Amino acid sequence: MPENVIFGIDIAKGSVRAKEKPGYAVVILKGNEAGHHRMVSMHKFQRMVWQEKPQLIAVDNIFELASDKHELASILSKLPANTKLVQVTGGETLEPLVKLAKQQGISFDRFDPNAEALACAKLAQMGIGYEVSAFEDKTVIKVSRARSPGRGGWSQNRYRRKMHGYVRQKAREIEDYLNEQSKTKGFTYSQNVVERFGGYSKSEFVVDAPRSSIHIGSGKYGDVQVSVKSIERDALVFKPLKTKKRDYIIVGIDPGTTTAIAVMTLEGELRMLHSSRTISIPDVIEMIAEQGRPLIIASDVFPTPNAVEKIRRAFNAVSGSPDAILTAGDKIEFAAPYGYSNNHERDAIAAAASVYRKNKNKFEQIKKKIPAGVNPDDVIAQVVRGRSVEAVISELMKKESKEPEVHTVPGKTDEKALHLRELLRKYEESLEEMKKYQDELGKELSLKNNKIEKLEEFINRQRTEVYKQLKKEKELKIRDKEITRLQNRISESDKKIAGLNERIYQLKHVRRLELSGRMLPVKIISAFTKDSILMTQEQVGIKKDDIILLRDASGGGSVTAGMLADLGVHAVIICNDMSHAAEEELFNLDVPVLNAKDVNIQYDAAFDFAVINPEDIKNAIDDWNKKAGERRMAAKEEWLESLVDEYRSERRRERK
Repeated sequence: MPENVIFGIDIAKGSVRAKEKPGYAVVILKGNEAGHHRMVSMHKFQRMVWQEKPQLIAVDNIFELASDKHELASILSKLPANTKLVQVTGGETLEPLVKLAKQQGISFDRFDPNAEALACAKLAQMGIGYEVSAFEDKTVIKVSRARSPGRGGWSQNRYRRKMHGYVRQKAREIEDYLNEQSKTKGFTYSQNVVERFGGYSKSEFVVDAPRSSIHIGSGKYGDVQVSVKSIERDALVFKPLKTKKRDYIIVGIDPGTTTAIAVMTLEGELRMLHSSRTISIPDVIEMIAEQGRPLIIASDVFPTPNAVEKIRRAFNAVSGSPDAILTAGDKIEFAAPYGYSNNHERDAIAAAASVYRKNKNKFEQIKKKIPAGVNPDDVIAQVVRGRSVEAVISELMKKESKEPEVHTVPGKTDEKALHLRELLRKYEESLEEMKKYQDELGKELSLKNNKIEKLEEFINRQRTEVYKQLKKEKELKIRDKEITRLQNRISESDKKIAGLNERIYQLKHVRRLELSGRMLPVKIISAFTKDSILMTQEQVGIKKDDIILLRDASGGGSVTAGMLADLGVHAVIICNDMSHAAEEELFNLDVPVLNAKDVNIQYDAAFDFAVINPEDIKNAIDDWNKKAGERRMAAKEEWLESLVDEYRSERRRERK
């Protein structure tokens, strides 16, 4: 890939938020030669990028390419591995393109998109701008089935087993490749497998390396598909193309599930703002170190959270947390001039801005006292750490006066010596900071060991008490179960007693009616079956001369009719037709069978029984007896006639 190829791009027509797709002006800068392309679509631009594979793509505002972060991430994922997208006007905070170009001696017509695109490319060529990163340095590789096995027929299990075997085979090939790469390149990975019949249905690898360093392509391989994607960040990250001067900075941190970092210069300029849910404390330390030397590290709450304190100790910085917790109104006031994307970033800015405002006048006074030739930031740093302004200036002036006595070779040797001296000073500062941090960690470890010993003693004392408590709880559980069982038995007994009381009440009511003589009770049998007869006999009792009402007389026969007759019932009242066999049996046993339509029965719904007027039942029985007598007389006459006919027949046979 030619390293000197840089693309500059600027929107020429339309907008990414409009229905009509925009057109772009594209400049391809190779050294001092520039090729201009007008009204290029995004699709054509991506083809040009893959054809030239530039080192940088420069733009003055990334949201001229995409309407939101996710669309921009989609565009970045389609770029070649080593091509960077650069926003030349800044990171989170943008500066006018005209101003930046003027500072670098570049003039252009700001109304000409091609001229703006060329200016962007030249600025990026000078190392001005911020690389836009939408992905973490992690890659997800998914190996899965390329199609669904479906229901299938008798051979479907064999096909499913074969497909899962292919997935497992492909996953193992990728695993072997990653094992080999991890040895040579030093990255790590984790694997999550979903096992199915005959192999794997899915295997997922999370690799701690950027997508560009993993030479595995997405695609289908027969019945297996492989997807290789970078993990998208929660928010865009802007990395400067040139390393900034390591000057002193003020850092505001909002720790928690989402960690936010705000880096501010001693002049109150917001240098960096970042928030993420996946960033660790070492990552935070590394990110802050890239921005400069932390002089003050602050949070928006009091006391300082443990995570912020660890970061402060790592840099041996001064704590700048407020004396009291900042209110929401204060945070908004502090953060409003800078702009932010979420409440976590707001809190981080508020922490840094509150420290800056508190010390702003002090910084200005120190700068006024500093003579020429003395770095004001070094003086401010030492004053913040507790030294007086006069003592710091005196010491720095002595160092300045001694430096000319050192004889150095002019030119490159002089620059190299200064560079090495600066490196040595940084290493000595880092070493001193790490020694202090090591001492603090040793003290902290000693305190923790003492605490562990005390806790172990406490645990030993508690074991006996816990055992006693567990034994007591077990006995209580056994007692509670027994109580529950007895309560269930009592509940069942109460229900049975209530049923028996109800039955007694009904029997007493029936008995009172019998004794009064005004009405005769009629005992109801729901069906003309053996079970119904026995149930009624058990519940209300059936005795001699009782009157019975059959609600459904259709199911009985001679046996059930005989049961009623054996009980000595006075009469049977029916509501529908009775079988001929049952009726004949009751007739033969001299038990009257009456139709409910012929007698005046009064029902009592509350107790599920009926009553009848004694006169009515007497008249009905008399009527039945009358009809029964006639029926018996007719039967006798029929019998005599048959007897006479038989005698006559015998006589005729004897004459012959």
